[in-house]
Amino acid sequence: MLKTTRAADRAGAVLQPVLQWLRTGDNALRVAVVAAYAVMVLLGATTSSIGMGHLRQDPENPLGTQLGLSSGIRSDEYNAYSPIALSVMATGGAPTLSAMGARADLVHRFTSGGFFESFVFFDSGLLKLAGFLPDANVFAAHWWLPVLLLLLMMPKWFEQVGGTRRMGWLAAGLIALSPCVAWWSMMPVALIAYTLTGSSLMITAYHRFNRGQRLVAALAGLAGGILIAGMPSFYTPWSLVLGLPVLVASTLWILTRAGSLWTRIRPVLLTGVTAVIFGIGILVENSEGLNALFSTVYPGSRRSSAEAQPFALLFGAPALSPLQNGSVPVQANASELSTSFAVAFIWIAVLLAGSRLVPSVRRGIAAWTVLAFGLVWLGWCLVDLGSLGEKIPLLNLVPSVRSAQVVGVLGVIAVCLLLSMVDGRRWKTAVVAALISGAVTAYAASQMQAQYLPDMRFLVIPVAGAAVAVVVLCVTRYPHRSWPVALAVVLAALPVYRANPLVFGLGDLRESETAKVLYEAGTEARDNGTFWASNLGSFDTVSLANGVPTLSGLQRSGPDMEMWQRLDPDNEFEEAWNRGGGYVPFNWAPGAETNITTNGFDVTFVQVDPCVLADAMPELGHIASTTELQVDCLQAERTLQWSGSPVYTYRVLQD
Repeated sequence: MLKTTRAADRAGAVLQPVLQWLRTGDNALRVAVVAAYAVMVLLGATTSSIGMGHLRQDPENPLGTQLGLSSGIRSDEYNAYSPIALSVMATGGAPTLSAMGARADLVHRFTSGGFFESFVFFDSGLLKLAGFLPDANVFAAHWWLPVLLLLLMMPKWFEQVGGTRRMGWLAAGLIALSPCVAWWSMMPVALIAYTLTGSSLMITAYHRFNRGQRLVAALAGLAGGILIAGMPSFYTPWSLVLGLPVLVASTLWILTRAGSLWTRIRPVLLTGVTAVIFGIGILVENSEGLNALFSTVYPGSRRSSAEAQPFALLFGAPALSPLQNGSVPVQANASELSTSFAVAFIWIAVLLAGSRLVPSVRRGIAAWTVLAFGLVWLGWCLVDLGSLGEKIPLLNLVPSVRSAQVVGVLGVIAVCLLLSMVDGRRWKTAVVAALISGAVTAYAASQMQAQYLPDMRFLVIPVAGAAVAVVVLCVTRYPHRSWPVALAVVLAALPVYRANPLVFGLGDLRESETAKVLYEAGTEARDNGTFWASNLGSFDTVSLANGVPTLSGLQRSGPDMEMWQRLDPDNEFEEAWNRGGGYVPFNWAPGAETNITTNGFDVTFVQVDPCVLADAMPELGHIASTTELQVDCLQAERTLQWSGSPVYTYRVLQD
């Protein structure tokens, strides 16, 4: 009995500090976030739409477990982003994009082995753990990493720049649950999370230097600079809108602190120089692909101007719940229609007009900076500048509609920072802000019904307005309580929680017999330096996902001029193939003349005799076709099944 009592006392002595730590601040919430991430990783669960019917061996008998329906509109995700990630896992290096395209590392945040990009695109390095760990778990870890960083770092960053962690959690929740995040496969989160983390590390370096902890400060500054260096990658327009304000706000916060100039400039200089060195490094390593992309007919070096966007598009995010119920918009699609909570700017206007305590410029420098950027990008969506707008640096890189889709993220960050600093005890301000914000939302919802979602039920309009009003009222009145934050997050989740499926594992892209055959074929082709080519886009997708080098498939950067000129030596069809960010499907036409056409945007159609292709491309090893081919240069090998149909594979007989 005495031994049992002593053991219990020792256990209590160990647990008591742990329990005390969990009761302090928001430590329990952070633990819950990390635990949720771990659970999703262990289950191999994501919200990917790779379970689309055309990405199945037999659509009537799908493999794996999926809750909810795949999102058909997210073709870039299930045809490109996710297969590229799976391809990195299969090869242990660069993905097997179409050999007709130039290097696309910067466009898709993966590394082909370059020194600088190996550090900056560390998240793609995570995918290489598939050589030791199950593919589904590694894919899930990569999928949720930006969300994990957002949820952990936003509250910390808020606290660092003078806000409260509670409002930081609210900002992170509203960003993660924005319709633009749900209907763009979490892309906006990925485009702010790494810059946010890097900016927070820069502020950490500032504090550590002040405490005399130079080694820790130096490591934090270096890590922050490396993370910030990746800001222009992936999708640059949104990186500028979302990442740049956070970086500038963090920099100005440090530079406006008390103390000597060297004390303030040292962490900024360390982080900034690191970011510049690594940023230039990845640009140099990817110069070939960038030059090819900028020289394309589409998208080329396009410049955009400010354009007035519809009121419904800007402020209608809370009323987009019909999209998850299957409503099909007119004049747009679900992704193009999805935005964030730009009504936050209306909330800010009333808050500042009615508050007795507006933070000073120095105290609220982060809030004012983010708000200033937000107003600039909001103006980019409200005023038509014509050709004048195309001459404004940085802004002209962002199409107005793209700004409209994510500018609400800046509004959310700004209002949450201000709520951390202004007087929240006045009912009058809270009520006025709630009524005006709710009315704006209801009007935007009615316009949404009139312009985009004619089958929207009338009840959605008052409910969306009321939900926004309740959130604004409660959060404004009680900004230092936790329950309004929880209420806001729950209500924000209602329009999007069924937008995407919950998928466990990798389904047919890894587990089907066809995928397994292609996985082995990919290893053989990479060892031999040969390519495959097919006339079925979905077969190209499963080939990419399993590391099969291809000629058809994805041309995500600009074209490889030398490869295309083998097919088109006189550049007769250059306007059709000199494109980036798109797809290259082949059409087998024995005996016909080679013809290359385009849909005018991102698809290049190649009609070619398979033997002509084999003559032009000596590296061509296999051809896959949905129809049987009887030509002298091909030898039938085996028949696979994909998308519910037979796919005939042939070995190319080279002279």
